Amino acid sequence: MTKALYKKHFTTKGGKLFWKSSRGRKAAGSEAGTNHGDGYKTVRIEGKAHYVHRVVKTMTSAKPVQKKLDVDHKDRNRSNNNPKNLRTTTRSVNNTNRKSWKKK
Repeated sequence: MTKALYKKHFTTKGGKLFWKSSRGRKAAGSEAGTNHGDGYKTVRIEGKAHYVHRVVKTMTSAKPVQKKLDVDHKDRNRSNNNPKNLRTTTRSVNNTNRKSWKKK
């Protein structure tokens, strides 16, 4: 999606998204996003789900986030969508930022 479409629907502050206009039960100015239990939040725009961290990175970056790149949380905290904590990277580099698997 484009930055213009995101900016049409949201404002961002400190890594959080807020609706610009009312949507159903969500009032304008309320925080946008639904947590799905895995730590990531998503928002729906025009019937399609978008990860909040990708939306925040797109809205706060000079360049658009390419679909083939991941948006990585530097501190591994999936709920910390502060732009300073997000970076675009390849999947292989993103995987190096994972917690190591414990051997049993």
